[in-house]
Amino acid sequence: MSNIDIQEMNKDYTQKRLSDQLDRIPEDLKAMAVEAFEYEGTEEFDKAVALGRKLLEQNSGSETEEVKILVARLFPKLLRADIENENQNYQKDVEQYYAFLDSVPMNELMQEYLVETMIRLCELMDNQWYRPLFGQFVRHIDEKGYLTEEKYKQTLASAYVSMESFSYYEDGRINSLMKGYLQTAYRRAYTMQDEKLESVKKNMMIEALTNEWYVCRYYPENPELFSYIAETYPHSYELMRELVDGLKENAEQTADHILEQLLDYAAEGTSIEQLRKAMQQSYEENEKTSHKPKIIYGGKGSYTRSGSKIGRNDPCPCGSGKKYKFCCGKNA
Repeated sequence: MSNIDIQEMNKDYTQKRLSDQLDRIPEDLKAMAVEAFEYEGTEEFDKAVALGRKLLEQNSGSETEEVKILVARLFPKLLRADIENENQNYQKDVEQYYAFLDSVPMNELMQEYLVETMIRLCELMDNQWYRPLFGQFVRHIDEKGYLTEEKYKQTLASAYVSMESFSYYEDGRINSLMKGYLQTAYRRAYTMQDEKLESVKKNMMIEALTNEWYVCRYYPENPELFSYIAETYPHSYELMRELVDGLKENAEQTADHILEQLLDYAAEGTSIEQLRKAMQQSYEENEKTSHKPKIIYGGKGSYTRSGSKIGRNDPCPCGSGKKYKFCCGKNA
């Protein structure tokens, strides 16, 4: 099948989805809803959201559920556009988003849209100026208690860890061994269960267990580093709390338990002592390296900076009206 055929199929599917959504919108609201869809199609998300909010202001009741869905679906597109285009509208638009969330019942569907928004915005933390604003966004969602479903609370927890990763990867007190461990611990906690390929899942588990065993060797002589991580990066520390508790109770027993799990993945006929020797050699080599692991976000990839750098005296892209150095760039 050609790319043209696939594009046409995607276009047809999108049109059908929008048509189905429009059919469920009350007749007296359809004209304005159609106009909102048209603005969405031309990526004029500010106009589309404004129409959606106007629809909600003029009407109330269960019959406007589809309008709420429309607005919930449009807001992440608007906020992403603000961030990607650095148009200085983010602060205004995110306040409108908060007002929208306060105006609708946070049922499971609305929580799902909110989580999708969080994931989409988390992926944009390669914009350095936006990172503190994403932190504010996550803390606001947490403090308001919008997310009550346990599966969505897990996404909130992962967002906190993603935020911290941008700090601890630049923290000179945390070496590459610990950064590598935190990365694989994150994957094991938040992304491995969603991995479809068993071969990939297997490799992720081997990597996670290997890094855990490294930590078992590293912990006894460096307990102060773990205390520092617990104090400075509390959400990331939660990923290692169980392991550290086991090490405090019986370090050798904890290490042996991990080694036994790794033995299930070793070549047939490998003894526990052979594996221990190989792991010790690998640990010693790993300790000597100074490579910098990739920064994580949202469980979907690595961090690399893109786009032009913002001047410290330029207006802050968030729309606060302050210079970048006095706003989002204060701690950059």
